[in-house]
Amino acid sequence: MLLVYKLTVDLVIKNGLMVLSNGLTIGSVIVDNGSIIGLVKTGEPPADKVVDASNKLVLPGMIDMHVHLRDPGFPERENFESGTSAAAAGGVTTVIDMPNTIPATVTAEAFKEKQSLADRKSLIDFAFFGGAGEIPEKNLHDMAELGATGFKSFLIARFKELAASDYTLLKHMRTLSELDLPLLVHAENGDIVDKCMEEAKKSGRTDPTAHCDFREPIAEIEATMRCILFAEEAGAHLHLCHMTAAGAVDILEWAQNKGQMVTGETSTNYLLFTRETMVERGPYAKVDPPLRGKEDQMRLWDALNDGTLDVLASDHAPYTKEEKERGWENIFEAPSGGVVVETTLPLMLDAVNNDRISIERLVEVFSRNPAQINGFYPKKGDLMPGADADIVIVDMKKPFHIRGEDLHTIQKITPYEDMKGKGMPVMTFVRGELIYEEGEVVGKPGYGEFQRPC
Repeated sequence: MLLVYKLTVDLVIKNGLMVLSNGLTIGSVIVDNGSIIGLVKTGEPPADKVVDASNKLVLPGMIDMHVHLRDPGFPERENFESGTSAAAAGGVTTVIDMPNTIPATVTAEAFKEKQSLADRKSLIDFAFFGGAGEIPEKNLHDMAELGATGFKSFLIARFKELAASDYTLLKHMRTLSELDLPLLVHAENGDIVDKCMEEAKKSGRTDPTAHCDFREPIAEIEATMRCILFAEEAGAHLHLCHMTAAGAVDILEWAQNKGQMVTGETSTNYLLFTRETMVERGPYAKVDPPLRGKEDQMRLWDALNDGTLDVLASDHAPYTKEEKERGWENIFEAPSGGVVVETTLPLMLDAVNNDRISIERLVEVFSRNPAQINGFYPKKGDLMPGADADIVIVDMKKPFHIRGEDLHTIQKITPYEDMKGKGMPVMTFVRGELIYEEGEVVGKPGYGEFQRPC
């Protein structure tokens, strides 16, 4: 097909190995007015900017559908400017923020307040999940009207407006089935978790591995099955966040094999760390659900590669160093979560280099599938004509050495401190605009745009 261009386009990225939905091919991406207007092997038009991507991979921008950017409510931990700067440095071009801010994103007013903050601060594109705890059905409709890509229910949470009882969970699923939006769930049995934590305190154990030993896999496995049964009854799309336990993944696969619309997600926390990591990294590796054993980890890798697990997400959840350090003396005094949005893609590129996952599958779980689940596809999640020019150029031979002091987040701490590997994003474009280049964030706050389902 003959491509016809205006005299000069905005951007040409040439000679790169493009990772497309139908395979890998060397060629050029033609960009104009923020969109991809062509993919060619030869015959590029003149451009205002030409980037030679020889010996590099050209990927669609990553879509991180599980971040906690702490804005509004916790400015000492993170905000939209710092969090999206780190995301861009990590090859992420769109983030979807979770609702556990202050105020929680459970009303139209809170949704608008958060969007106003992100409009001013975000360097990359962004979207929001609404909270779906003990709140009126009207709130779901209001936030859906404002552009929520989905909703999140916690089966355990400190805040009533985010934690859902079984009755409320089922009601919300029925509502979201009508709205054709997914319900994301933190699936752990709250009663089991609470009682096990009481046992932990009575035991006197405060060492880091106690967090794993007393927060049993059965809490996740039971909650996974319960949510799947509810979603089947309601006809809802269920998305299971941060899956860790082999037994829970087995249930996910069983439901998918029946044809149920249920998707699953995991993170580098669980793919790269196990319970034993807690001994060395202590509170910095503390996450919920907790790190599991080696067999669980192997099951996650298998499921990510065979299509059972659909999504890789960072679960970026920053806390201050002072908050995390309390866990060395008593692990239960430290909060769960870590600074991970900037390091997820490099760590997974290293996994590609070590033949743990293919680059095609990585793009699928960290870009295309999140775009499809959240209603952005084909605008995002692929390199194709008509899509937003969200593009990441990566150098698979470039070494990295993770150090908290080098990160672009407010918190200069990371569970991956001192880890090394190969494979780094070297340029990140959002809608054709260069946001990150070779270690430096060059984008401007306010460039990011709010994304709603297509």
